[in-house]
Amino acid sequence: MTSLLRLTNAVVRPITTRTIVPRIAAVRANARLMSTSSKTTLGDHSWRQQNHIWSELEIAERMQTSDLKHVPQNFSELVLQKMVRVAYHTFNFMTGYQHADPPPTSIGYRLIILESVAGVPGMLGGMFRHFRSLRQLERDHGFIFTLLEEAENERMHLIVCMSFFEAGPVTRFVVSAGQLAMTPFLAGLYLVRPQLLHRFVGYLEETAVHTYTNIVTMAETPGTKLHTAWSDVRAPTTAIEYWQMPDDAMWVDCLKRMLADESHHRDVNHALASMPHETLFGDDNPFVHEHMADYEAGVKRRTERVLKRALEEVGGVDANKTRSDKALA
Repeated sequence: MTSLLRLTNAVVRPITTRTIVPRIAAVRANARLMSTSSKTTLGDHSWRQQNHIWSELEIAERMQTSDLKHVPQNFSELVLQKMVRVAYHTFNFMTGYQHADPPPTSIGYRLIILESVAGVPGMLGGMFRHFRSLRQLERDHGFIFTLLEEAENERMHLIVCMSFFEAGPVTRFVVSAGQLAMTPFLAGLYLVRPQLLHRFVGYLEETAVHTYTNIVTMAETPGTKLHTAWSDVRAPTTAIEYWQMPDDAMWVDCLKRMLADESHHRDVNHALASMPHETLFGDDNPFVHEHMADYEAGVKRRTERVLKRALEEVGGVDANKTRSDKALA
């Protein structure tokens, strides 16, 4: 009752200019402090878009799809597939990655560079569709959101990897060079034919799923270099918050979720690449229902957290309770 009276008095107390100005100044000062703080992570994917929270059953099902590959249907798709294959083997050689028993050092360079490049095509595709919608004065039918969510997801993969691996000057240079080279190439593919961009990304994601599956398998196989190095390594806090994992989650749990994300990007991009132009730019996005389901699940989780916190503040859900075999205690 006392707290309620205090709240009532605070609400009905007259507000004057003298009380408003200091409060505004304090709010602005706090905002400046938060915006310049390097440790503040509130603005990083905390509320803008809701990523899919994978269950263990879904992850197991996704891992079983690592051998699914798209067969090129024409010459342009065959060229794109060969390009990805050459890039894959070249990258293996440059990073020292060995499929049989990869060393942990090769994984860090590989993931940072790959995820920094993987975040480019979704943003480019979303940008082109955004400009087209403005230029044509017509709706986009929901495709922009799917592409931007993909770009955001890949960027968060990079942030998770950066909290686990250290990027040196050489790695940072390669990341910048890769972005500088891939951006005009991917933009050119989209300008020639949007489906070519999505097919190329689909092939890239196939190699990513293949790599992540091998990394997870090696990390869970006793006697391997990855198992020796990572068997007792905890997941970064950023990953726990992003995928809503338990507090005792391990690093290999992060890798499994990145694998699941990449497999979903693979399927989405191959599906977009297989759509005729009229469907890709005239029909509703068939993946909108997934975004809606993820959003609703996120709202439910946030509501449950707020309710749990409120119950804890009033003594908890078990306050003033006892166990009794009688109808009433």
